[in-house]
Amino acid sequence: FFFSIKWFAAMTRGNQRELDRARAQKKLAGPKKMEGDPLVRNATDAAALDQKRAKKAAQLEAMAEKERNDAAIAAQREAMGKKKKKKEEAGGLDDLLAAGLAGGSGKKKGGKK
Repeated sequence: FFFSIKWFAAMTRGNQRELDRARAQKKLAGPKKMEGDPLVRNATDAAALDQKRAKKAAQLEAMAEKERNDAAIAAQREAMGKKKKKKEEAGGLDDLLAAGLAGGSGKKKGGKK
């Protein structure tokens, strides 16, 4: 099942014509006009902005409180001191081989000097 190039080129446009018409109508409509009294709009905008500022201030205060708590916890941990970890037993093959090489066999090899 093969497609001809002519058919494929025609189908790639899809609904481009309808999209172009919609764009043109939107452009001809011009900018949206704001509804309502400007004084009322300004008052509602100012109230919304105040709420947004209050929310942001509350977030910043919460972050600062969290940082203070984290710093206090870190200071307590440092004051208590770190617990010493026990050394792990040498159980690996590399550790056994290294110990054997460091100690030597104890025999002297004879040979020419």
